[in-house]
Amino acid sequence: MSQTNIATLKSMVQGGEIDTVIIAAADMQSRFFGKRCCADFFLAEAIHGINICSNNLVCDIELNVGEQYSLAGWQTGLQDLRAVPDLTTLRLYPWFEKTALVMADLFHQDGSPVSVSPRNILKRQVEKVRSMGLQVNMASEIEFYIFNETAEAARDKKYQDLLPLSRMPAESIHQSSRYEHFLGKVRRNLNNAGVEVEMTRPERGQGQVEVNLRYADVLEMADRTAIYKNGIKEMADLDNLTVSFMSRYRTEEPASGFHVHISLLDRNGCNIFYDDHNDYKMSATCQHFLAGMLLLATELMCFYAPYINSYKRYGSSLVTPRNLSWGLDNRTVAFRLIGQEKSFRIENRIPGADANPYLVLAACLASGLYGIENKLNLSSPPVCGSANEMPEYKKLPASLMAALTNFEKSKIARDLFGEDVIEHYAKTAQKEIEYFLTSVTDWERRRYFEQV
Repeated sequence: MSQTNIATLKSMVQGGEIDTVIIAAADMQSRFFGKRCCADFFLAEAIHGINICSNNLVCDIELNVGEQYSLAGWQTGLQDLRAVPDLTTLRLYPWFEKTALVMADLFHQDGSPVSVSPRNILKRQVEKVRSMGLQVNMASEIEFYIFNETAEAARDKKYQDLLPLSRMPAESIHQSSRYEHFLGKVRRNLNNAGVEVEMTRPERGQGQVEVNLRYADVLEMADRTAIYKNGIKEMADLDNLTVSFMSRYRTEEPASGFHVHISLLDRNGCNIFYDDHNDYKMSATCQHFLAGMLLLATELMCFYAPYINSYKRYGSSLVTPRNLSWGLDNRTVAFRLIGQEKSFRIENRIPGADANPYLVLAACLASGLYGIENKLNLSSPPVCGSANEMPEYKKLPASLMAALTNFEKSKIARDLFGEDVIEHYAKTAQKEIEYFLTSVTDWERRRYFEQV
């Protein structure tokens, strides 16, 4: 049993199979925050919600409390928010003994939703899809690195000269066998938690692997992806390993992406992206959706690529996007069309492994729906050959600084997500840039220490 319900949970608690329930919400970085509750207390009280400090939505990645957020800060006394379990997400958390997990939505104390919460941002886009009589399926593919180091050892080494789980960069079954003692456990644990895994495979980097999740409804997919990213870190800790979802953890190694597969369905569950009579098998709806994603990608890069390091990935290899291009089964483009009939879909190859899945999926959905609503048309044919060698296509932003400018200036983004959301995440990017610009890096020491 994986996903479950309250009646089953009660039975498992009474039988001694479950004694702990984690109530988890996702922060701006998609890390889980919340509380571990004794199962009896959860069923009696916490099932209706728990109070939790608002600092979790105003902290940067190092847990520094940001200033001047309208939601919360020292000026508000860092008031409590209300985390209310979404019982449809209740599931076993099998890598911890006798433990279940439930995702929570965040509310103010007056009962109004916290608009800048990542899960609430995505839920508003899901509601819009449903109001159009449609549904969306998505699937995640995320790459990451595994190291034969504990997290404490990696930290002590300042994340330099880490020993990868395997030093042989090869995409082979033999190579994947070297990871299997860990990845086999990952697949079984995730499947037992209702996070359906299609496959795992080694990637080109030393210690780099990819886990592909089976498609699901968009909100469920965001939850599954967040559980997957948090869960793999926990499972690695339990095995005295550590993992990294940095977009590019080392100059000499391949970058790590977060590829999102998207298909749009009608009320009957039929794929409305596919049209057998079109030369490219793309329905008019699919063309509008893709045109919207192409139009707004550069304006939503703060969701697709939220950190300074994120931008070291673009153009770093032939299969990492560099510009706003699309093509048919072409891995050099930003948006790839693949599959047949019911499996026909758009793959967004722009997001990095470091991105927040709720914000990534919300950006995909909002931009695609904008294209449908405004009947946008594709301005160019599909790319044949390497898109990276075609200078006529608009390039992706080269830095978080450039992405932030596009994000703040975008009237469409403000219309789609709301002023409060754009201002909140713009402040987050501003703080990230400020910390970077005032920090002395290893690169600077290597380049300047003796030479200036």
